[in-house]
Amino acid sequence: MTAKELRGRTLVVVLAAAASLSAAAAPIATAPITHLFDIRGDGAVAFALPTDVAVARDGRTYVVDGGHHRVVAFDEQGRHLFNIGGPGADDGKFQDPVGVGVDVKGWVYVADTSNHRIQVFDGNGSFEYAVDLVHEGTPVRPIDVAPDDNGDVLYVTGNNNHAVMVLRGRKLANTWGGEGPSNGEFRYPASIIVAPNEFVYVVDVLNTRVQVFDKTGQYIVNTGDWGVLPGQLFRPKGVAVDQRGQIYVSDSYLDVIQVYDRAHRFTHVLGKPGKPHKVIAPGGIAIDEQDRLYVAEVLENKVSVFRLSN
Repeated sequence: MTAKELRGRTLVVVLAAAASLSAAAAPIATAPITHLFDIRGDGAVAFALPTDVAVARDGRTYVVDGGHHRVVAFDEQGRHLFNIGGPGADDGKFQDPVGVGVDVKGWVYVADTSNHRIQVFDGNGSFEYAVDLVHEGTPVRPIDVAPDDNGDVLYVTGNNNHAVMVLRGRKLANTWGGEGPSNGEFRYPASIIVAPNEFVYVVDVLNTRVQVFDKTGQYIVNTGDWGVLPGQLFRPKGVAVDQRGQIYVSDSYLDVIQVYDRAHRFTHVLGKPGKPHKVIAPGGIAIDEQDRLYVAEVLENKVSVFRLSN
């Protein structure tokens, strides 16, 4: 399909959706959120295309500042603590990092995308180790990384192999997926998390869904399908699961955060009554233990922090 044809198809879908919403005249189900503050950089250098955010149990927040090839750390009030990295290929340096995750001891795991590796740091930003990523003889571009609780097992999404890779003992132990539209296959998987329910959630971007697996890679269920109506996804990017098992998905095309229940059924969009709250080109998202939602607004060069009203 050409770019012109794709734009035409998108316009038809949007117009059809608008007509459907108008005909139904039903308000969009929403739940309120309260904006707390924004995180915009380290005070000296503003973010340039922040793509992901992770929150440790001590409240420290780590933001991938991709345009500056670094990770920036903040306290729970959004005050700058320190920077990790800078452009390069040496240990502790990055080239186009995209995703970040943290474990229970506060260690930080970074998908160092163009260096084809995962880098690991302690909670104060000191380099610990790196793992080069190669699948079937080809270097892999990682997009995101999710450690299990103690960091012994890492789940990594690969951009060019369309797969989830499982690292155990710093070595590749398992791989699942492959390019395709079927359940268990991916087209450009992005954000990945290990949820409190121990399931692994993977944002399957071009298949416009979130796929759910157990830790062995056994497919469980999908959340969302293609479209622009409430409950549908057009360009999903981030996923988070709260302590009640509700699933939050960011959509970088629709500029909203949608919420699904434990049975993976759509319930509402975050916003005011009948009106979704717009977040501009949202990427990675995270929820901390205080029910605060962190949203990386890529094109706004900030991370927005909200209080959830559950």
